[in-house]
Amino acid sequence: MNPKRAIVDALGKAERVLICMHQVPDGDSAGSGLALGLALRKLGKTVQWVAQDALPSRIAFLPGAREVKRWDQVTFEEFPVAVAVDCGHKSRLGAPDAFWEQNRLMINIDHHRHNDAFGTLNWIDGDKSSTGEMVVELYWEAGWSLDGQEALCLYTAMSTDTLSFRQRNTTPHTFKAAEWVASGGLNLGDANRLIWDSQTVKEVRFLGWALESFEVSEDERLAWLAVPRQVMNQYQVDDASVDTVVQYLMSIARVEVAFLVRESAEGKAAKVSWRGRESWDVASAAEHFGGGGHPYAAAAIVSGTLADVVQRVRQELEAQ
Repeated sequence: MNPKRAIVDALGKAERVLICMHQVPDGDSAGSGLALGLALRKLGKTVQWVAQDALPSRIAFLPGAREVKRWDQVTFEEFPVAVAVDCGHKSRLGAPDAFWEQNRLMINIDHHRHNDAFGTLNWIDGDKSSTGEMVVELYWEAGWSLDGQEALCLYTAMSTDTLSFRQRNTTPHTFKAAEWVASGGLNLGDANRLIWDSQTVKEVRFLGWALESFEVSEDERLAWLAVPRQVMNQYQVDDASVDTVVQYLMSIARVEVAFLVRESAEGKAAKVSWRGRESWDVASAAEHFGGGGHPYAAAAIVSGTLADVVQRVRQELEAQ
């Protein structure tokens, strides 16, 4: 049996389903998870969404976003079936040990090639642009109907993980899925405004600081930005708002690889976000530091001061 059919059958038999998003949910994890849960609710299932962190403000417009609870707010013992969406490793769920100690059906749906297959049922497809694109295929497999709320969630998942269908993970199949979603009562103009054109004044002012502060190598093949926590506090921007800025560095014509280093709140570690063109596999750089991702976009949490992490990442990239 193909994994899609197995997952559809398992969800069809389930009565109570816990849908799990990864830490600091992004548009794909939140959008695909919310859409799947809304579809299951229409079938009469009891659904609860859970994540270690609250949804960032930039995707708080998603239908169902206010219903996402944190792990300490959920009685997960009541859910014999759980679904992890867009999570490359089980540690990224941030679930307590007690969750893993219980016997339940764990469904793992993800498009990260290096997913460690931690589920009872695993559907991993690294050729898909997003987990949202995979959830569209679940709709097709199951014959589920699509309404406007679910369409907005799925479109957000696909649009954000492809940077509005501009990344090299975008395929003809992605456009086929997006066309089907757009036909489900979705106003594309409104959706794109919510996803891409709804920044706060403080976020735009922070972007101005970032564009003044980034650095490039002498040959302009490498660009990077270090973001101290003090600057984040000054502009009152959250982690999700900062992480998206790395893509602006990739708009420089000669840049082949870009990375952004965001200082942790404690100042003892930093999150590194990489982006790369087709000649690079930045996932290998992230894996060197214990992280992972895709050939074109990857991330890792690295211990050390901001300056130390920047130096180590530069050295690793220059070695490659």
